[in-house]
Amino acid sequence: MRIGVDVDGVMYKWSKTARYMLREMLPGSPYAREGPMGQEADRWDYIKDNVAPEHWKWLWTEGVRLGLFRHGHIIKGAIEGVNALAADGHDVVIITHRPKAAVTDTLQWLAFVNFPLAGVHILTDQQPKSTVPCDVYIDDKPENVIDMATVSGVKLVALYDAPWNQKFVLSPEGWPIKRVRSWKEFIQLVRAL
Repeated sequence: MRIGVDVDGVMYKWSKTARYMLREMLPGSPYAREGPMGQEADRWDYIKDNVAPEHWKWLWTEGVRLGLFRHGHIIKGAIEGVNALAADGHDVVIITHRPKAAVTDTLQWLAFVNFPLAGVHILTDQQPKSTVPCDVYIDDKPENVIDMATVSGVKLVALYDAPWNQKFVLSPEGWPIKRVRSWKEFIQLVRAL
C-alpha cells in the first residue's frame, strides 16, 4: 500500500520547536518557560494567539531561516514506525505543508533521519494533501483528515492524537477515520487492513 505521512505533529515536534525558538532565540524575548511558551499547545492557533504579531512574523521569517523546520525533536516511535511500514513492503510518502523557505531544511531533516521513503511531497501552496493519492494517510489536523477521508478508495485515515485535535469528533459514521495515540497503534491498524 501507499501510505501518506504528515510531518509536523506526526513525526516532528513543530510546536515544541516553535515555542523554544520564541523563548530562547527571539532577540529580547519576553517569553519564559513559566508562561504560555513553556506549555504544550492545546489548540491549533495556540502559539499565534499567545505571542505578539511581530513575534509571530519573526517566527515565520527569521525563525524559519534559523532552523524552525530543521532542528526540532522527532516524535517518539516515528523512526521505528516508518521503518516498520517500509519493512512490511509499503511505500511511505511524506506529504507536508511548508513555506517555500523551509523546503531545503525539510529535505535535510528527512535525509538526516534517513527514513526509507518512496517519495516526498512538500506542498508550499496549501493545496489539499489529498491531491497526493494514497491508500492510507496519517495527519494531526482535523481539516486534512476530513479531506483525506473523501478520497475514493482510501482504506484508512488516521488522526494522530494531539492536544489541539481533542475536540474533533470522528464522524460521519462510515468514514475510514480512526484516532491513533501512538505510532505503534497506527502500525497495528495498517497491518490489520
